Amino acid sequence: MKARIRPLVMALTAAALVLPLTASAGATAPSRVTAPGASASVEPAAQRGTWTVEQTGPQRYVVSWTSRVRLPVTSDRPLIVSASVSVAGGAIAAPTVSADGRTVSSVVSSARAPRPGELDVVLSGRTLDDRTNDRTVTGTPQRTSSLPTEVLPDDPGAPGPHAVVTSDYELPPVKVARMAQPIEMVGHVVEPDPAAVTGPRPLVLLMHGRHQYCYTEVRDPDADLYSWPCVAPALEIPSHLGYDYIQRRLASQGYATVSIRVNGINAQDGRVPDAGAGARASLVIAHLQHWTTIAAAHQVDLDQVVLVGHSRGGEGVNRAAIRIPSDAPYRIAGQVLLAPTDFGVQTAPYVPTVTVLPYCDGDVSDLQGQQFTDVARDLTTDDTSLKSSVLVMGANHNYFNSEWTPGVAAAPSSDDWYGAPKAPCGKQAPNRLRASEQRAVGRTFVAGAVRLFTGEGQYLPLYDGSAVTVTSVGDADVRSHALGGGRETRRPAIDSTLTLPLGAEAQLCTGVVGFENRFAQCGRALDSVVAPHWAMSGARVPTRRFFEMSWTAVGQRAGLALDEPLDLSAGRLELRTIVDAARGDARLGVRLTDADGASVELTPEGGGLVPALLRADFLTKLWAQAVVVDPSAAAGIDLTRIASVELVSRNQRGRVWVADVSRAPAALAAVPDRRMPTLSLSSLKIEEGNAPGTFVARLPYRVEGDVSRPMRVSVLTVGQERGSVQTFTVDIPAGQTSGSIPVSYSADQRDDYSPIITTASMWATRNVMTDAYVGDLRVLDDDPFPAVTVTPRAKTVSEGESAEFVLRLDRAVDYELYVRAKVEISPQPLRAGDVPTTWLERYAPTDDPEATLASLRPYLTVQVRSGAKRGVLSIPIRADGVAEGRESLRLVFIMKGVRITRTVFVAPSS
Repeated sequence: MKARIRPLVMALTAAALVLPLTASAGATAPSRVTAPGASASVEPAAQRGTWTVEQTGPQRYVVSWTSRVRLPVTSDRPLIVSASVSVAGGAIAAPTVSADGRTVSSVVSSARAPRPGELDVVLSGRTLDDRTNDRTVTGTPQRTSSLPTEVLPDDPGAPGPHAVVTSDYELPPVKVARMAQPIEMVGHVVEPDPAAVTGPRPLVLLMHGRHQYCYTEVRDPDADLYSWPCVAPALEIPSHLGYDYIQRRLASQGYATVSIRVNGINAQDGRVPDAGAGARASLVIAHLQHWTTIAAAHQVDLDQVVLVGHSRGGEGVNRAAIRIPSDAPYRIAGQVLLAPTDFGVQTAPYVPTVTVLPYCDGDVSDLQGQQFTDVARDLTTDDTSLKSSVLVMGANHNYFNSEWTPGVAAAPSSDDWYGAPKAPCGKQAPNRLRASEQRAVGRTFVAGAVRLFTGEGQYLPLYDGSAVTVTSVGDADVRSHALGGGRETRRPAIDSTLTLPLGAEAQLCTGVVGFENRFAQCGRALDSVVAPHWAMSGARVPTRRFFEMSWTAVGQRAGLALDEPLDLSAGRLELRTIVDAARGDARLGVRLTDADGASVELTPEGGGLVPALLRADFLTKLWAQAVVVDPSAAAGIDLTRIASVELVSRNQRGRVWVADVSRAPAALAAVPDRRMPTLSLSSLKIEEGNAPGTFVARLPYRVEGDVSRPMRVSVLTVGQERGSVQTFTVDIPAGQTSGSIPVSYSADQRDDYSPIITTASMWATRNVMTDAYVGDLRVLDDDPFPAVTVTPRAKTVSEGESAEFVLRLDRAVDYELYVRAKVEISPQPLRAGDVPTTWLERYAPTDDPEATLASLRPYLTVQVRSGAKRGVLSIPIRADGVAEGRESLRLVFIMKGVRITRTVFVAPSS
């Protein structure tokens, strides 16, 4: 049994490697390695799939896991993760999925070959390659403590006065980069009657996420559901119709809406480094360009466009918002992201954004969409756009789309949450929302955000951390916090330091979560929580600092001393605060001290209660709730010059982390009409050359847009010379529009690995945003492959002996060479019963002794070690005591387009 391991190394956004598993340097079969002492190149994994480890250079590997069945088409993407100390010292790049949807691959920099037993494949929080590692959520159903809420009089989920009409359009498909098949241009339009006089209508464009794209109306096991375009009798799943319930509500309120179909991208994005986000952005822009030709006929105001994206559609519309310049013939007024992915750790500066996070998301289970809010905080100083996160307790991933919901969808669909029905988040748990309840929440919070972005400021309390609700969401528990929007924010360790603690323990910790007990990490020794504000240990992505306080008695306190005083004379104080669920609810007071030393302790809204979120393994979310303080009644201090903000414990025990403290205005600030410059990284392919030594190649990047301010990005490269990993910062001066990333490589005059691939990722950290954030350097070996001969050691063997094939090179090569050997049908072929069962278990498991070895398709290789010229493949023949005629074993050795066929005979037995 594989030991239960914690997935620590997850370079989630490192450049994806696109490397065919049948190609390697100097040989057509890849170099594969296993644990020391093992003789096979492939390791089965709990009967759930097969691992291979493929060496592609010194301390460089590609690890791959092949499932026995096709992987599900989900919005999350499978990750290869490891808890090995030696592997963790390197890095694991982001994954790609093979064209058949079964093999997940990642490039690894490591001091030694990763062992399959140290690796896991994780998808949506579940371990695919080992049943013993499944994250099964158990526990007693419970409701989380919640604060009293005020019901707002204006409800954005209420129907509007306008009659609604629908229509559909289909335009010629468009070609997008990295997609072999063009992408359909299909839109479902819901709007007020175009002839009705309504005044200018903002346009809302919706994009669905990644889901299965073909289905059959009647179950047909022989139907092809994975070809694209869909092959009859398969039909396309109409995922774009799944938001019609939102469109109808918005149309009744005076908005024109269009939901676009992206099945063509979903069918082709597995091997794209950015998981198809760039392609989705291109499609959004193509549809908006079409609307420039029909806007007048639909009374559409293209100066007020709101983008709505679900799942990977959320990342897609965000990428479009990043790309669209301020002088485009349409203006993005805001965006709403439902359960989005954010593999690129990106956000759209100067674009108001609401991100809706479903607590019981069983697909994008790490709630990575929180990054759209967090990343925006530190990018620049003049971005006043609202960045709000909304947490919906009891909501899953799929039910926001009615075409992904059982009982109402045309195609087969499911509840994406997994686990026991009565466990927390299970179908029968009291905290779970029914599908109709979840759609009601989705409809209301999308409509409220759209109306907020187009000028109806009364809906702001739904998104800024206020304890409010509206009638249309029923008793759903929905929480929020916000940045931007005119807030003046102080950040731990950036523009604030610790005050002198009184009784409490306090520190400024790094936002990293991992199993190790490293005191400087906020999430130390936490191996079963979801921490969307923090990076996974080993991820090598930019991190933030947090204020941490723990206490053991009432009245203990600690806090932040502000580098610059905060003016609280107008507006309220907000602290984005994470509660350690393991220590229960927190009850807090807030102590303010002015620049003259005068202090006052205030009670936050809700009596200072900050409830812990659901507590259960792999279900607890360490998510920041808004602690809101109204300082207007404070007496005896100068509210214009608040010098420190401290927390005071009002219960016996607890621990919290504070992301930041802000003064929040009563109304949203105006947003500058600008876009941040965007950086795009390119790939490069070069010949190795014959001059020996180590050289440096440079991956080029370009910057487009206003580059009037200095910019900064963080860089990670995986797979360069000797397996090292580069992490460094690049400062780009104002006015610079291009540059490059250095990557080292070696050249020699002997046949070597080809191509040697180094992957690179870039993350924006100051005054710039990335568009194409991944690239790679491919160094092509230009030295000839040696001549190869294969000779049977004996042309005829007897039962009880081994058929041996000797492979010889005319000169050595500088890598571990594995040459594939394929068993072919031959006269009187060997069968499963003719070889030992131990050999079968390793190479070709079967229960049928009459099956031919050729039909079992065993994966066989001949290994020639680096610097050697010879390798031997040996296949034992079992002495079964049964009289048999002469039998034969025919192998085809495949390398560099050359096929060598050799046959060994087994002598008759009596």
